[in-house]
Amino acid sequence: MQAFAAATRNRTSFTDEVLFSTGIGQERLYKAVADELGLSFADRIVSSRILLREDDVPHNLRNVRHALVAHGDGRTLLYIAPTISDLVVLRRCLLQSPALAERLCICPPSMLAEMMRQRQERQLAQRAQEMTPPHFSAARVMHGWQGFILAEAIFFLSGFFLSWPLETAVALHVGLTLFFFGCVMMRLLASITARTPHLLATRGTPAKEMPVYTILVPLYKEAAIVGQLLEALSRLRWPASKLDIKLVCEADDTETLAALARHALPPCFEIIKVPGLGPRTKPKALNYALQFARGEFLVVYDAEDRPHPDQLLEAWDAFSRGGADLACLQAPLLISNFRANWLARMFAFEYAALFRGLLPWLARRNLVIPLGGTSNHLRRRCLEAAGGWDSHNVTEDADLGIRLARFGYRIGVITRGTWEDAPENYQDWKKQRTRWLKGWMQTWLVHTRNPLRTCRELGPFRFAVSLLYMTGLILSALIYPFMLLTVILLVMVSVAGQGFFWSSYLLCMDVLNIVLAYFSYYVLGLKTLGRDERRAGPYFCWIPVYWLLMSFSAWRAVWQLFRAPHLWEKTPHYPSGAFASCPAAGSGLPESRAGPLAGHQKLRSRADDKVVFAADRVKVAPLIG
Repeated sequence: MQAFAAATRNRTSFTDEVLFSTGIGQERLYKAVADELGLSFADRIVSSRILLREDDVPHNLRNVRHALVAHGDGRTLLYIAPTISDLVVLRRCLLQSPALAERLCICPPSMLAEMMRQRQERQLAQRAQEMTPPHFSAARVMHGWQGFILAEAIFFLSGFFLSWPLETAVALHVGLTLFFFGCVMMRLLASITARTPHLLATRGTPAKEMPVYTILVPLYKEAAIVGQLLEALSRLRWPASKLDIKLVCEADDTETLAALARHALPPCFEIIKVPGLGPRTKPKALNYALQFARGEFLVVYDAEDRPHPDQLLEAWDAFSRGGADLACLQAPLLISNFRANWLARMFAFEYAALFRGLLPWLARRNLVIPLGGTSNHLRRRCLEAAGGWDSHNVTEDADLGIRLARFGYRIGVITRGTWEDAPENYQDWKKQRTRWLKGWMQTWLVHTRNPLRTCRELGPFRFAVSLLYMTGLILSALIYPFMLLTVILLVMVSVAGQGFFWSSYLLCMDVLNIVLAYFSYYVLGLKTLGRDERRAGPYFCWIPVYWLLMSFSAWRAVWQLFRAPHLWEKTPHYPSGAFASCPAAGSGLPESRAGPLAGHQKLRSRADDKVVFAADRVKVAPLIG
């Protein structure tokens, strides 16, 4: 009766609610169904014996419920995983045709889906690589005309410097100064409306109106933080029977798979094993898992993420209010270990300026938003229409934000964020920053292949702003050390009395540009910091050093762009001390029969039935921000 009531309240199937309310597991439930119908039960199928039809294509595998299987004795059996509505029909058919029982076999749906995936593994992996249209893909680093323009620019610039060194230096200097001043103005405009983080109120939604929500979590060599991840996901407030959590692992990542096997995962969790075909990148893994996502909406989390318990509720509320063209919502990323050292503190400062300052400013003006690599809430229909994630782009989030805008979709932001830890040592930070900047270079090259088309799809103003942002981000990181060297050189020339007519003007322009760049960056970040973050230590004095490190990574990214464009340098993740000390964190999942949403834990809701918890053990974490 409880399962029927939950199915009515949540508008889900009775079998799904039985799994969550009793915790008996799919195998026991479907074995009981087989006994009730008088049919045989199987918990294993040899995938190579599954007979495929023409319509058994990958996009039909999200809710697979039957498969035709050939047996060695010449028989062909139909393996089925019936829903509650199928049982009445099955019983009637078996009463009318008892011989049908010899041709039917009951099996758990999770096992059936896994065997079907293994049967079409190569096709699924190929489809994951080719989901993005070729003209939007970074599989080809640079088109011929782009390489020609680059070579010609270097050739003519070298010629001008040899023929007219002073005039060329002055013209180049003035042009770059004006360009970077535009980037500075963008930050200054964003800082006018920037403010400390606060949470927006969300309306209560009956559970029956909530859609199935898919959570994609790509994992690679993350055995150390599996327990923390599962604990964080167990806090999310959403009907457990409407959660579809995919833990996406590389098929040969035995350590992470073994760590997951030590936990009894609830029914809403599923492990997706990505075959080692094509580039080993996060976007390819996401595309592979997307083919099995059941949710109308989905969100991507990284292994170290600890999202706000109400983040899905706020995202769904924004989607339901925003209209069908609202394709994506970016949740702010918050750094929990900002007190660790100056590098982590500056990383937190950078994230505050971006996710709490610049992105909300861009969203309010319907400009192109560069997405973060995690906590992207997406409308699956729009994501698939835009071609999913580019499997060859190592900063797939930034590329996706621009591509969604080019397809005419809108991107917004929400206020309930996701905690994660910043790299605390330079080597980890350098590899991560190199990958990000290399991905931005790939993204710039992809979306300038046909600039007239991009301008037409975005509109002239949005195209100009996005081009200013992308080019400024890359170019400023590359030439920042040369700007400092130029200032030092001009100062030395002026002190020595060897200055020329333009030297004093160039020195003033450079100093003003650098000071304004520091000031705009500092003000935007400072206005978005929380009280504890402001007290963590000095920020302004570390900006020159932090930017210099970014420049080193930018030049390393240029080298990799031509030598190893699709190399994914993974950032190692470690259990967070901040998460462990949180009152709601607990000690992780038990490694026995009971998971965070399993068996003895029942769904419960508030008295007004507006918000449904995923499990009884879920605790309300302090509000983020």
